[in-house]
Amino acid sequence: MTSVKGLGASIGIAIGNSYIYENEINFESPMSISYEVAKSNLIKRFKTQIESFKSKDRTDEAEVLDAYILILEDPEITNQFGDNSDISTKKVFEVFSSTASIFDSMEDDYFKQRSEDIISVGKHLIFTMQDKDTTTTFDENTILIANDLTPADTSSMDLNKVSGIILKEGGFTSHAVIVAKNLGIPCVIGLKESVNNILPGTKIAIDGESGEVIQSPSEEIISDLKKKSETINLVISNFTKDKYEELGVDFRINVGSSGEINNFEHLFLDSIGLFRSEFIYLDRQSSPTLEDQKKVLAELSEKFKGTIVYRTLDIGGDKQVKHLNLPVEENPFLGVRGIRLSLENKEIFYSQVRSILESECIDRVKVMFPMVSTIEDFLDAKNYVNEIAEELNLKTPPLGIMVETPSSALMSDQFSQVVDFISIGTNDLTQYIMAADRGNSNLGKYQNPLHPAVLRAISDVINNCRKNKIEVSVCGEMASDPISALALYILGLRIFSMSPSAAPFVFQILEESFDKIPKNFEDKMLSATNAEEVTLLITENIL
Repeated sequence: MTSVKGLGASIGIAIGNSYIYENEINFESPMSISYEVAKSNLIKRFKTQIESFKSKDRTDEAEVLDAYILILEDPEITNQFGDNSDISTKKVFEVFSSTASIFDSMEDDYFKQRSEDIISVGKHLIFTMQDKDTTTTFDENTILIANDLTPADTSSMDLNKVSGIILKEGGFTSHAVIVAKNLGIPCVIGLKESVNNILPGTKIAIDGESGEVIQSPSEEIISDLKKKSETINLVISNFTKDKYEELGVDFRINVGSSGEINNFEHLFLDSIGLFRSEFIYLDRQSSPTLEDQKKVLAELSEKFKGTIVYRTLDIGGDKQVKHLNLPVEENPFLGVRGIRLSLENKEIFYSQVRSILESECIDRVKVMFPMVSTIEDFLDAKNYVNEIAEELNLKTPPLGIMVETPSSALMSDQFSQVVDFISIGTNDLTQYIMAADRGNSNLGKYQNPLHPAVLRAISDVINNCRKNKIEVSVCGEMASDPISALALYILGLRIFSMSPSAAPFVFQILEESFDKIPKNFEDKMLSATNAEEVTLLITENIL
């Protein structure tokens, strides 16, 4: 029995036999058809798969294949081949790889994922040129092991027979992880070469929460994992509407794609605490029209009947979008992004604001501006929204800010007097306070949001919002982590925006702990010297 540790990406326990999915290119295989014919055939195949996905309500995968077609037709790629009709598979791989490397160098996880998409499209184009059969069949209770999986890969797979997924690469936003969560398949990512020694047909157990992968598990380990699986199911079944309402908290959902909108189903959670609007602008060759944006808002209105916190465009710097012609900046995380970009590009800002004001869910929408550093940032944005509302003879919705810069946290006493609400973006706030790039894995020890420096900033924001009687929430990853969520609750937070799968586990820790919090415990947390000490205080005194 051997065990390796990756990153838990989709909660659950899976036990089954390994299947090694290989999709590496063999350049020695002869070409059967030309580049142009292969491209045409692949586009036709993707369109057929898109219709199949849509008929099965697998809209997120259909949208990815739509993006794949855009990649195949992207002039930035096709122009690199020139007028040459004799294009080799090696040349195709060279062009797609060089384009992908540009995206891979960006800090943002979304664009790193786009890099993987470009490589995937290039591979499928080469396989088509080689007339390679990529159909895959599984036995029951298969543990699927792959470098990464795209909708083009999974379109020919019967995932009903897959009990668990192990990815050597991929991130939490990868398509395979989204599919795994949607289908309730436990998934572990980031294992790299540590699973290369696993042979096909080997008995494997995976824990999609802890990230543990066990090769040839003992009966004792299997028994323990089955008990844990029962516990997970119990936690989920215990998260009922009556108990949730008794606790006096407000759980909202983070949404960042059409797939997440269309696939969302919950018995009683129906509010959005963070709507990441930038996906409307990405994976397309031109800016979205007013009607494109209204269509997305109509989908939101149909699925979510509660509050919708709509974050305006958070693009700029590292998030390069060709059709917006953004400048490449030396230090993009501190550059023209978020509200700074919107205020410099009024045409884009106007279209987005108008789509919100004219949406059918406007009575439930709150508009949030990202990357706000000064009071003037907010007031300029507010005045522009008011101008548009007056022009259209419509009412301005509540306007707020995402507190993610140190300046907005330090000035929260004044911000809370002029905004209608505040949501704390703990991902970037932690990054900026700790001066540690959250995309740099070498800086892990500086990226824990439970560090007292971060908690003190959050505490000040919460207290200032209370003082001025405005709504305050957290929409960063802290709200999805049970122990971090408990720390936020201790600081006085009651509105949490999170991934839907995290809600039962955050609820469990809050329900079990809210009446066990010692007097003046907040002061002890804020007086700690590091994140580890905060965690120890919570586990020893409350859990």
